Amino acid sequence: MREIVSHVAGWLTLKQAGILSELASRIPDGAHIVEFGSFLGRSTLSLISGAAEGVVLYAVDPFEGDEVGPRPGRSAVAGVDSEAVHLEFHRNIALASAEGRVRHLRMRSAQTPDEVIEAAGLVFVDGSHRFRDAAQDLRRVCRQLRPGGWLAIHDAFYSVEVTLAIMTVLLRRRDFAYKGRSGSLAVYRRTATAPGGSGVSPTRGNRLHQVAELMTLGGVCVRKTGLLMAAAAGSVTDIDARWPH
Repeated sequence: MREIVSHVAGWLTLKQAGILSELASRIPDGAHIVEFGSFLGRSTLSLISGAAEGVVLYAVDPFEGDEVGPRPGRSAVAGVDSEAVHLEFHRNIALASAEGRVRHLRMRSAQTPDEVIEAAGLVFVDGSHRFRDAAQDLRRVCRQLRPGGWLAIHDAFYSVEVTLAIMTVLLRRRDFAYKGRSGSLAVYRRTATAPGGSGVSPTRGNRLHQVAELMTLGGVCVRKTGLLMAAAAGSVTDIDARWPH
């Protein structure tokens, strides 16, 4: 499966793919995994590769319009054939013999049925990176993810609007603990909460840890700006190989 993942285009690094696989291995039978944003299936296959046989993954992606991100190696303004991406996603899932364990919901994340999120043990958020959409996704997951469940977010602290959504939605929550990141992949866990609303809550230090990641965002923005300027000047040809992920 790892060999297949490495040949599927996408922005997820192999180290991040390994983290998703390891998180998926913690999900018990009876729960399932949800991902918002599948693109060509790199994250989908990473998640399902670590999951137990009885765990199903719901891949939520509308494959429409500007919800389909640019393929690595292709300009973000060149446009993408959403139907071609949709078909390639399913081809990749079939190549990995994962059709029976992946249920594609061709809809926007906001349309995901409540029961799908409520029964999830792990949610991976990599949908629209606009602030409004990203914040909406995070608010929904924070309301419905079960105690003890895991939340992974791609482009966290690497995208201005995604970072703003995290600071707006997650920073003040007492029931989500920040567990760290690998590059742009950040991991949180919903803390165990008693029926009355009490329970273990993240410490002040945990919140400061998230605030400190804003320094990472600043550095990434400077690096991206430099790469774009270098590409415009013609001094960088393979921008994808140097783009921070």
